[in-house]
Amino acid sequence: MAEKKKEEKKAKPAAKKAATATATAAPKAKPAAKMAVPARAAAKTQAKAAAPKAKAPARRAVARPATRVVRREEEERPRQPAKRPQPKPSVVAHPLPSAPAGHAPIISVDGTSSGSVELPAAITSPEQRRGVLFQALMAALSNARQANSATKNRARVAGGGAKPWRQKGTGRARQGSTRAPHWRHGGVVFGPNGRKYEQRIPGKMRRAAFAQALAAHAANGRVLVVDELRFESDRPRTREIAEWLVRVGDTGRAVLVTAEANDGVGRAAANLREFDIRTPGTLRLADVLRAQTMLVYRSALDGLAARAAVGAAQ
Repeated sequence: MAEKKKEEKKAKPAAKKAATATATAAPKAKPAAKMAVPARAAAKTQAKAAAPKAKAPARRAVARPATRVVRREEEERPRQPAKRPQPKPSVVAHPLPSAPAGHAPIISVDGTSSGSVELPAAITSPEQRRGVLFQALMAALSNARQANSATKNRARVAGGGAKPWRQKGTGRARQGSTRAPHWRHGGVVFGPNGRKYEQRIPGKMRRAAFAQALAAHAANGRVLVVDELRFESDRPRTREIAEWLVRVGDTGRAVLVTAEANDGVGRAAANLREFDIRTPGTLRLADVLRAQTMLVYRSALDGLAARAAVGAAQ
């Protein structure tokens, strides 16, 4: 029995080797269905190659909307020259009327000159005081300053109440607040803070300077006395005042001094850059020095003389 088992064991490897040899020698037979699939695919590719390729349909040309019409040469129309507005004739202002020394020419309602009137002595021959005019002008300009510019010092800047870091042990310089001047967002050291520009000048010096400024205009023949300023309507137009000034003459920058405030005339004259309206009480020294011609109502002469009198209380 033992010998039979040994022979069976030896025969099994030999049978396995013979089976593997037959499997390699004779390949497995594929089914007919699987073999038919590649043949069909090959037939399709051949049919596609043999059949002529169909041309793609041509794209239709779509007309774009015409943005410009080009006419033919025979249809071109001659261009007409553009009509330019004709410039308005420039009005040449004539020279101002003249008057004898110490007098001023009188301007009537229509802007023409009709005689002359004597000016008060306080305006024509004031007391000459050197340097008063300059001091009074500087004081007036300084008092007109608002002095609104201001900065915040370290006490007014918000924040900075806590100490940035401890006093010792960090290796950095000791700091007590983040609002110190050398810190970003800190306070300003010597910035403007509520400065006042007011200057006090005695009343006699102020009136003497005012009289000297008026006397300079009177000596140059730049003081004109206006009888009355009347217009057709209650609400005069700026054009009407401008035309009246042209009829008066080459006034340049002018100031009209009226006895009382007139809202209608003031509203119409507000659009004129070189024309101002004042009363004897609101006329300032800067207005007199800035103006080239003084137009004074006859009823306002006494008020100007009172302001120019050095002995008057004001």
